Amino acid sequence: AEEKEKPEITDNGKLVLGYMQTSGITGLTSKRISENILVSSRGVSGAMRKLITDGYVEKVGNNPAVYVLTEKGKSFTIN
Repeated sequence: AEEKEKPEITDNGKLVLGYMQTSGITGLTSKRISENILVSSRGVSGAMRKLITDGYVEKVGNNPAVYVLTEKGKSFTIN
């Protein structure tokens, strides 16, 4: 059986990225993102981990964790 290619970005990841691109806010907490895209904070943090691993987002602060888009994240087109 051939392995289905994993999508580079999950649906939650797209929502997170889309919100980060359009919010106009530079540093966002996952709580704020989760309230705006209506995805559980758990869903957001899971998506966030993958976005960081894949180089779209960078974590810049702690307590609370604050996230910013990298150049790759800013230029990613969501379709």
